[in-house]
Amino acid sequence: MKRIVTHINPDLDAVASTWLIKRFLPGWENAEVSFCQAESTFENKAVDSDPDVLHVDVGLGKLDHHQRNDFTSAIKLSLDFLLEKRKTEEISSLDLEALKLIAETVNEIDNARDLNWPEVKNQRYEFYLHSLLNGLRGLGKSDIEVVDYGFLGLDALLRNLKAGIKARGEIKEGVEFQTPWGRAIALKTGNEFFLWESEKMGYILAVKKDPEDGGVRIYARSDSKVNLKNAYLSFKEKDKEGEWFLHASGRLLLNGSRVKKMKPTKLSLEEVIEVLKNG
Repeated sequence: MKRIVTHINPDLDAVASTWLIKRFLPGWENAEVSFCQAESTFENKAVDSDPDVLHVDVGLGKLDHHQRNDFTSAIKLSLDFLLEKRKTEEISSLDLEALKLIAETVNEIDNARDLNWPEVKNQRYEFYLHSLLNGLRGLGKSDIEVVDYGFLGLDALLRNLKAGIKARGEIKEGVEFQTPWGRAIALKTGNEFFLWESEKMGYILAVKKDPEDGGVRIYARSDSKVNLKNAYLSFKEKDKEGEWFLHASGRLLLNGSRVKKMKPTKLSLEEVIEVLKNG
């Protein structure tokens, strides 16, 4: 049996390092997770003496950084270790880019560099994964409960990072057009992050048409003066079969929803764009 050992009261660095090995190191998917006190080892055996036991963020071995004085952490050491054991081409470029982003952020947090983040004084900072893990420990949850919660959060984070990376690539393929309110972009894609990433990049309006069911989602930035009421009425007139919903703000127009099944439009993406060009 393979075993990953980390310290009691695991923090994000310990959890993320354990997650990285279990999720991406071949043969370690079913490894048992155990815990020991700082600077000790599993069953007091010499660290790194057993090839089937990996100590991460504990034990002062190859995947622990507490004996070092450089800007690193267990997650950085674990990622380097993973890439030594697996050829880079065996990991998809999308996974690799996302994993590097995770390692860089966890490394900053573990070295207290997050204190310089502009949002650290805002209450929303307590929604961050490392703060939630700390809260779980404060609630007296067991070490394995903290790890399991962290694994679920990191799985979701990896999925979102990959979707965001993919969306930023898709934006280059999008159709740009002008509206009365400013620059807009549209694309056939099933990636929800296309909408959010487009808004982050400054597009006043983003349009996504799902290539499978044909549903359309139109997002306008919340800080804009966009009002899609006339577009909504125009779509209702042109499309007698599709179901459309206009949010009360006037900046969200949906023909497809994640919370309600809606009858998709037969209008093409080009037809949708023509309506929006006219406001």
